[in-house]
Amino acid sequence: MLLTIDIGNTNITFGLFKSSKLFRVFNIPTKSYNIGELKKKLGKVKFSDTIICSVVPKSTHLLSSDLRRLTKIRPCVVGRDIIVPIKNCYRKPKQVGQDRLVNAFARVKLYG
Repeated sequence: MLLTIDIGNTNITFGLFKSSKLFRVFNIPTKSYNIGELKKKLGKVKFSDTIICSVVPKSTHLLSSDLRRLTKIRPCVVGRDIIVPIKNCYRKPKQVGQDRLVNAFARVKLYG
């Protein structure tokens, strides 16, 4: 099972996948995130891998640490461990969040 996490400025959205099927989604407000809320939302669900895509570096670090503490799994982080294979032609590439690069790549893969 795969836990996917999208850390945005407003919410952290979690998706649990079995194979390619999304079977559960939940959110935690980014500003009020804490490990207790994460434990409560995950319940007894077991997963073998985690991927994080984030535009909030501080939350990425905190959530990665919490996941390692809870599950002993080191999350893969888009932009650090996974490089989105799409050319970023913005004048200031760092202004484009990893979430937008992933969306652009998905669009190309799904629709050509």
